[in-house]
Amino acid sequence: MRAREIRTGETYMVCVPQRLPRSLRDRLPRDRETFAADMRLHLHRGKRFDLTVTDVHPGPSAPPTVDGIETLKTSNVALPLTSEQAGLLGLPLDTTYEIQGLLRDADGEPVQLPTTLTHTGLPARWLLPLGTPTVLDPLSIAYYRFRVREQATGMTPEAISEAGAEAQESERETAGRALDNYDAEDILHTRRVEHQEWRRIEAAMAQTGMRMYDPSGDPEISENELSNPIRKRLDGK
Repeated sequence: MRAREIRTGETYMVCVPQRLPRSLRDRLPRDRETFAADMRLHLHRGKRFDLTVTDVHPGPSAPPTVDGIETLKTSNVALPLTSEQAGLLGLPLDTTYEIQGLLRDADGEPVQLPTTLTHTGLPARWLLPLGTPTVLDPLSIAYYRFRVREQATGMTPEAISEAGAEAQESERETAGRALDNYDAEDILHTRRVEHQEWRRIEAAMAQTGMRMYDPSGDPEISENELSNPIRKRLDGK
């Protein structure tokens, strides 16, 4: 987004590239919170997260950047000890103490608590309005379709139909998680392509009377589509 379109107090979707710019990759954290935010940003590479903008830096001598707050959940807690508690533990009272660890419930399951991280200096161009749809690029679509055809090779119509039903169920399950999870939303695009390809193969077999699936006999597949499209790209073909 352009810096002039970004409003403080608003929440945006941040699309982090796989390779961070040197200005972020090589900077030295000033304190523990900055270090945690930088580590979190490295975990976000190639993914998305929501950021509530707290400040916009439009430049002009450098590309515009934003600061903001990411809301997340954690089971890590820190409990400072009172002087009385330190005394009961037999600890010297000339310093302060803090217990750090995981918060668990009575069943031993981690308890998720809300927390925040402050990010600084993120490129404004990484931001998109919430709800901006993402799409698979044509090469990825071609690859996932090829992978389904590879799995389907040698399968009977009955097995193809069963695989299509399983792909449909996987797409529906992923769609439910994708309502509030960016990672699941990304996977949903793949699941949808896979489901559609299984169903297309099922229809092609019914149309041709094919008893075992063979991509070379698929009327909708050209000779150019019989090989791995990513391998072809790497080989420069």
